[in-house]
Amino acid sequence: MGQRIANSSSAYLRQHSHQEVDWWPYGDEAFEQARLRDVPVMLSIGYAACHWCHVMSHESFDDPQIARKLNDNFISIKVDREEHPLVDDTYMMATQALTGAGGWPMTIFAMPDGRAFHTGTYYPSEPRGKVPSFTQVVDAVHQGWEEHREGLEEQAQMLAEHLAELGSRQGALLTMSMDSTAAKALRQASRHWIATSKAEGGFTPAPKFPPTWALKTMWRTVLLDGELGAEAFEPLATSLEAILLGGLRDHLSGGFARYCVDENWTIPHFEKMLYDNAGLLSLCARTAVFATQFAQQHPQQSQRATQLAQLAHQAALDTASFLSNDLLTSEAGAPHRAFAASLDADSLRGTSSVEGAAYTFTREECLQAVRRAGVELPADLVRLAGIAEDPGYYHVSLTRIPVDGERQIWDAFRAELRTVRATRPSPGRDEKIIAGWNGLAIEALAEAGELLDEPQLAQLAEQVATTLWEVHWDAQSQTLARVSFAGQRSANNEGTLEDYAGLTLGFLALTQSPRYSVWQERAGILIEKTACFIDLETGIPRDALALDERLSKQRSQIAPVTVLDDAIPAAAALYAKALSRLAIQRMADENFDDSGQEQFDLAHRLSAHGVALAGQAPTQVATALEVQSVLGSAVHYVKLNGAGSAERHHLLSLCRCLGIEVRSSAQTTSGTQDLEIQPCRLSQCNLPVHDVSSLLTLLAGE
Repeated sequence: MGQRIANSSSAYLRQHSHQEVDWWPYGDEAFEQARLRDVPVMLSIGYAACHWCHVMSHESFDDPQIARKLNDNFISIKVDREEHPLVDDTYMMATQALTGAGGWPMTIFAMPDGRAFHTGTYYPSEPRGKVPSFTQVVDAVHQGWEEHREGLEEQAQMLAEHLAELGSRQGALLTMSMDSTAAKALRQASRHWIATSKAEGGFTPAPKFPPTWALKTMWRTVLLDGELGAEAFEPLATSLEAILLGGLRDHLSGGFARYCVDENWTIPHFEKMLYDNAGLLSLCARTAVFATQFAQQHPQQSQRATQLAQLAHQAALDTASFLSNDLLTSEAGAPHRAFAASLDADSLRGTSSVEGAAYTFTREECLQAVRRAGVELPADLVRLAGIAEDPGYYHVSLTRIPVDGERQIWDAFRAELRTVRATRPSPGRDEKIIAGWNGLAIEALAEAGELLDEPQLAQLAEQVATTLWEVHWDAQSQTLARVSFAGQRSANNEGTLEDYAGLTLGFLALTQSPRYSVWQERAGILIEKTACFIDLETGIPRDALALDERLSKQRSQIAPVTVLDDAIPAAAALYAKALSRLAIQRMADENFDDSGQEQFDLAHRLSAHGVALAGQAPTQVATALEVQSVLGSAVHYVKLNGAGSAERHHLLSLCRCLGIEVRSSAQTTSGTQDLEIQPCRLSQCNLPVHDVSSLLTLLAGE
């Protein structure tokens, strides 16, 4: 068994190839077999870094008796949700509709035509309370298929009709009219975030996922809203400190886990995802810039803001190192370098696979590291690191920002623990390359390289961009592959709108490259192709160019574009952001023609729901709201004239963070003439200003 998935581009599928379950990959052939055999389909949907996917795999799919039941009575399909996001999205909607909850692994029982009739997530090997065992579920579904198939058919049809209605409602969000300006909507959203902020950071109870996109957008209020900015800084700083000091962050090797399971951001769920780390790298780099500016504007809060800027700066560098050291792939002797999708939560401790085994230490291991580091006052370090008294395993974090000489002893302590970690088995890595996620990472690295004055980060971003263009883009068919593995693009897996938009943003971020005109041209090629994603009848974009027959039976004939942010920004917002950035760059280059205006207008339409929903669900529309703020800004680009100044780099960084394009004259970096900043909106430029403060005053009036 397992030969069909043994050579898959998906590590998740390959992890199951040894099992006796006769697994099929997702595709026409599997469903045709179900039709010919007249049996239902069991879809198991997950991803390589998913801890509970591994648990269910070992408990149930490794069991020969369960494998025999599945092989006799079902067609079993293993689905990597990261390779097939629309399959995952469709069946997740079904699961949430039937059970009120969702998650992974996702377990779906469906008709041979793909319509789901029974759904769930993780099923244990033995019954637990009201949760049946997987064996009980399999037996019950088989019995229902044999004895009550008409009822299952009715359930499948009712669910399919319900999902189609949900899809139509989602698409309708993009037709909402704006009854407010972007500035007013941003203030409304910020008041909501202030009101719902938690004392321990974040806006929701546990589990604590980082609200990355909301925090990025919230910085606009903090800097530009004189009425609300200082008030908004408190919950913003609290959330950032929780993320940067607590257990979400890997303080030894850099990077961030996916979420924390407790209210206090102490205990992480240890899997590391590329998209999370790309978003948090961008947030950290921007925080280093924004917090520095806030400290200048608000002397009474300057100490906290300055410490936050320093903390974020270091976290950004650490995260970039994590991407380079732990996620960057390259074939032996080949030039292809790009970022793998994820690292597992689990790794070996002894002979057992244990969640967090690579990342956790006993109290005694921590104390030994303290002694080896030669710390004069070990009790101080124990308190700083919050090393627990209990005999269990401990994940290194900080109880507060190190001050004075504490940074040196903290770094020595971390170095000792890194040495210990290096002796342990590493977590598994999912080697597949996902276009959209790499686009987000390219954008974040290029931005961090510019903001933090670390040009090697921008150079790495360009290397990865080159791989994505050479491997994922097919010039002959004019298509972008979503996934590649070992330098080969996956067949029959064209990119989604998220992939096209994410990679466009990555290319447009390479502004420091000597070959930037080439990247801008390539971004234009991708954007031109995205026109195919827009439905001609409704004017609403879709997530994919086409739905397979099975998915179209369960939702509207098109796949309405994702409009709400999750761990990744909504595809509609990413698309709007890419359109707006390309349009504004064309303005700054004095190349803003009718097509540029069309891009600007489409970006406005696709992000208008960010304004309409700002008071109800601001965290879910944060990226769209950021795009609206950029489009509605009093300044779209600036022209710099005259000599450089001490403020120049800070000015350039602020502009980059606020979505303002910068064009410099040849005399900007030399000579003695004072620096002039000429602000422009659309094709109209105003009188120049001469410092950052004046520019921010102009922006605050928008």
